[in-house]
Amino acid sequence: MKLHFAADAKINPEYSVLFNQIAVDIRKPFIDITESISRQNKDSLDWWVSSPVSRNTLASPLFHYCCCIALLQELIRKEEPIPEIITDSRAFKKIIEDYLTKQRVNIRVTLARLPVKQRLKELVRPIYTIFGLPMKHLLLFFVAKLTRSLRKPLPSEPLTLIDTFIMSGYIEKDRYYPGVLDSLSEEEKQRVWFVPHLYGFKPWQFLQVVKRLRKADRNFILKDDFLKFGDYWCLWQHLFRVYKLQIKPSFFCEVDISPLVREELRGFRNISSSYVPLLNYRFTKRLKEAGVKLRLVIDWFENQNIDRGWNAGFRRFFPDVKTMGYQGFIVSAHYLCMYSTEEEKDNRVIPHKVAVIGKGIAQSARRFCSDLDVCVAPAFRFQHVWQERKYFPAVNGHTVLVALPIMINEAVYLLKLLAHAANEKVDNIRFWIKPHPTASQSQIQGAFGFGWPERFEFVGGDFNDCVEKSNLLISSASSACMETLAKGIPVIVVGNKSGLTHNPIPETITEDIWRLCYTSQEITGVIQFYQNRSAEKIKEYEEIGKRIREEYFEPVTKEGVRQFLEIA
Repeated sequence: MKLHFAADAKINPEYSVLFNQIAVDIRKPFIDITESISRQNKDSLDWWVSSPVSRNTLASPLFHYCCCIALLQELIRKEEPIPEIITDSRAFKKIIEDYLTKQRVNIRVTLARLPVKQRLKELVRPIYTIFGLPMKHLLLFFVAKLTRSLRKPLPSEPLTLIDTFIMSGYIEKDRYYPGVLDSLSEEEKQRVWFVPHLYGFKPWQFLQVVKRLRKADRNFILKDDFLKFGDYWCLWQHLFRVYKLQIKPSFFCEVDISPLVREELRGFRNISSSYVPLLNYRFTKRLKEAGVKLRLVIDWFENQNIDRGWNAGFRRFFPDVKTMGYQGFIVSAHYLCMYSTEEEKDNRVIPHKVAVIGKGIAQSARRFCSDLDVCVAPAFRFQHVWQERKYFPAVNGHTVLVALPIMINEAVYLLKLLAHAANEKVDNIRFWIKPHPTASQSQIQGAFGFGWPERFEFVGGDFNDCVEKSNLLISSASSACMETLAKGIPVIVVGNKSGLTHNPIPETITEDIWRLCYTSQEITGVIQFYQNRSAEKIKEYEEIGKRIREEYFEPVTKEGVRQFLEIA
């Protein structure tokens, strides 16, 4: 049987369970190898904001390839027949061929032939990376200058800066820290300023979005107000500086993966992810030069590239200012970037302190950095789990809410699996499809293609309201799973049959109230299982939900908010 080892994580479905177990087993060795490479380049910002060191398993293919290496070794050990390995990476092809030669194993390794559309995309990518993306950043710079007259004046007192994201539907409305200002006096609010990163907007939307930010009730500091034209030159310089980074032979499972690191580091598919982090770093420098006084800096902290530039800058140019990374979410343990490491701490590319939203998460935040300063902060996005329930499911049917992940391809994968269950002749089942805020209904249906099931109905409005009106949630790789469980409502996590399964539910939570399903048949069976729950079981789930709420979602209180913002 042919093995498919491509960066898009399309491994053979029959190996999915083994692949995910391997992913658990190699986490620490993988962290160790990235730490070793980081020590070679610890003084280079270009390294710290690059894709390979990010360990972002949703964007960087390095961990996936390492899992593939370990899987191949296990299959060879078991003497599984493998006539051919297909990959999309020239570097991976070469290192696997060398490894097989040393092992005296005869397996053909070939490069996958990309579809015409994908090949055209790869041809255009370097042009977009070198010219298109920097020009997009420059356009936002000019829009900021054009609307400069609408700027709010900065107070002379030291400020609290809060990093946030702005996306469609969440410009005036706060998606990431709802209610954070409610516990402050008017005078205190004037010293809290949000620093937005625009996400998902087209260039022609920049002007309207920036005008709305300028006029919003919340205080916004635009990075482009402080950046200078020359700062954008660093984006082009980065393209050349990465070639000077030292990537010595680095062995993972007796295989030298340094060619993979160099390929990712210099490839146009990943190099553009360093642009915003570099601008974040330059922004902190310009803030210092402008004489802006700060007392506290809070980062929406997923420890991605974007966070490295932000934290490296504030730690360097504002060394006496406290920095905090707020992890206002619960995600899969496979999302390796969120776990800080010793090298990151020693080289000051992470904040002084990391705040998590529940005491049940605090220890796992120290997974790869035992002396990391971790505290518990209010779960701003999930304060509704503590509110009295307003809605209940309709009695004349069984409502299944489907919360789609942020990536369109993953959303379509989930929907395709559910299509079979939706077409089953099961009475009184309705499927409510809740898209991620960054995706539209037309995008999802267009990517899904023909055969959209009649039972699939898009729903809008507040997610919490939709959850309370539902009997069951189906999702993957989302904090939505945990906030649903906190209400005593069962959850199906859809497993990835061809790659990593990003299950956000901690192992300590009984699987009785949630299930992991890989196939349409499994999903159908579990839907029917939860549909036939007894009244006693529903009551039992409500009690489990209360325990989850207390362990994983810190209440939003006036005292907690003021402690989070370090206001006496």
